[in-house]
Amino acid sequence: MKRFILAGLALIGFAAGAWADDKKDEPKPADLPVKATLVAKTTSYKLDLGGKTADEFKKALAEAEKAGKVPEPPAVEMTLELKNTSDKDVQVWVGGDPVVLTLELKGPGAVTAKPQVFFPSIFIAPKPVKIEAGKTHSIPVTSLKYGFRNASQMAYWTEPGEYNLTASLKSGISPAPKDSKETRDGFGVVTFTTEPVKIKVEGK
Repeated sequence: MKRFILAGLALIGFAAGAWADDKKDEPKPADLPVKATLVAKTTSYKLDLGGKTADEFKKALAEAEKAGKVPEPPAVEMTLELKNTSDKDVQVWVGGDPVVLTLELKGPGAVTAKPQVFFPSIFIAPKPVKIEAGKTHSIPVTSLKYGFRNASQMAYWTEPGEYNLTASLKSGISPAPKDSKETRDGFGVVTFTTEPVKIKVEGK
């Protein structure tokens, strides 16, 4: 029974990864009626490696990743805004297992971790919201934790300097856009991608 449960959990993780990485049959962001923007309430952060040097932190992170338990990534104060730029109302998935947020951090000390995480073998159905023409729906981004259920991957800055952060949200939109892979409920699978936000990380 234990092996069966673990196999089911592993299958959920595998399926989540496959969903997040498969971008076939998706229209380009410029062709979508919704534009994504990553809005930073704060663009300056303090570097905190818990008393470790950058090399010590990276080494400890690699060991923790193998063990499946990594430190919490940096907290941020940002919002992912989805604006309906069309003249018609649309529906967009903003929650549930099919919705996957990806954060790409680039900079002098940017590192990522992808620890082995097992999730309960319960499918969380997508949660749609209506975005009226010209209106915006906001999704809080409070840390550099992302991926399946916002818990399968983490990003860290390990050195002072300037960084760029880009967000992508794999989701669904209705009416289904042209060239998108349509689901049974009439939503089209799409990925919203933002322009990068500049972040300054200051040493202590």
